[in-house]
Amino acid sequence: MRIKKVIVILIIIAVGALLILRKKKELSRAPAFGQRPALVAVAFSQKRTIKNFREYLATVEPINKADVSTRINAVVEKVLVDEGTPVKKGDLLVVLDKKDITAKLNSAQEQLLAAEENFSYWQKEYSREENLFKAGAISQEERDRARNSFAQAKARRQNAQQSVQFWKANLAYAEIRSPYDGIVSFRFVDPGDLAQAGKPLVTVEDRSQLKLAFDIPQKDIPLIKKGALVFYKAKRKYSSIKVTNIFPTVSAGKIIHIEAYLTSKEGLKCGEFVPVKVQVAQKDNAVVVPQSAICRIPPQKPFVFIVKNNRLKKVPVILGLASEEEVEVKNLPSGQIVVKNPYLSWVGLFAGERVKIINLHKAKK
Repeated sequence: MRIKKVIVILIIIAVGALLILRKKKELSRAPAFGQRPALVAVAFSQKRTIKNFREYLATVEPINKADVSTRINAVVEKVLVDEGTPVKKGDLLVVLDKKDITAKLNSAQEQLLAAEENFSYWQKEYSREENLFKAGAISQEERDRARNSFAQAKARRQNAQQSVQFWKANLAYAEIRSPYDGIVSFRFVDPGDLAQAGKPLVTVEDRSQLKLAFDIPQKDIPLIKKGALVFYKAKRKYSSIKVTNIFPTVSAGKIIHIEAYLTSKEGLKCGEFVPVKVQVAQKDNAVVVPQSAICRIPPQKPFVFIVKNNRLKKVPVILGLASEEEVEVKNLPSGQIVVKNPYLSWVGLFAGERVKIINLHKAKK
C-alpha cells in the first residue's frame, strides 16, 4: 500500500516536471518584452510621370452673350419677346416710342429743304458775281460778299444734313434687334418703362457653343497658361479641354477670369456649376512616393522611413512636384521600400526599430 502511494507521488512529480520543462521551452521561444516587431505597410519608390492640378468651380456659359441696349433715352412702347423666346439674327425685340424722334426728324428735314434752297440760290449768285468780277463789272468787295454768303449757305446745308442723319439713326435705335441667333435669357423692361442709353433691355445668348468660365486667385496666375488642360466631369465620365482665354486684368478681389471652350455640350446646361481641375505642371521620370510616406515635424525637414534588413532608417527628403496622392522625392532612388503611414501613426516609430512588413506582395505590384 505504501509502495503504491510512492509510485503515484513519483508519477505526479514526473508529470509536473515535464509540464514545467515544456512551459520553459515555450517561453524561451517567445520574444523578449518590448522587442516585438512593429507591423508596417510599405510602398516602393518608383519612377513615373507626376502631374499637379488646381481645383475650381466653373459655370457653364454660352460663348456669345449680348446685353442688348439702345443709344437713346425713350419710353418703351413694345416688348416682343420674353425670357426663353428663341430668336433669329435681326428679329425685332423691343420698340421704343418714336413720336418725339419722328417729330424732330420731320423738323430737321424741313430745315434741310430750306437750306438746300438757300444753298442753290447763293451758289448761282456767287457764280454770277465771280463772272462779273472777272469782267471788271463789279468790285472785289462785292464779289467777296457773295462768296461769304455762299460759304455760309453751304455750312448751313451741311449742318442740316447731319441733323437729318442724326435723327434717322435715333429712329433706327428705337427698334432693338437681335445681334445673332439665340435665346432671350433675361428681360429687363416692360412697356411704359424708360429705356436709358447703355442700359440692357434684354439679354440674348447664342447657346450653340458653350464654355466653362471660372475665376482663379492672384497667386495662381503664374501657374495657368493659355492651352492648359482643364478636366471636368459630364455624363459620369471625365473629359478634357484647353484654356481658351485668360483675362489678365486683376479685379478688386484679386482674381482673374478664365474661359475654356467646350467642343461639345455633353449634356451640360447653361448656368450649371461644374467642378474642374486645371493641370498646372507635369514632370516625367520623377521618383515618387505616396503622400502618406512623408513625415512632417516642423521645424524639421520632411523625412521618410525606409526599411532595410527589417529595421527602420530615417531619411530626410527633398520634395518636388506633388499631386493629391503622390509626391516627387528628389534625393531618393527608385526601388526603395518606404513606410506608408496612416495619419500620425509614424509618431510611434523610430529609427532602428525592428518591423514586419504586412503588404510586401501587394507593394511589389
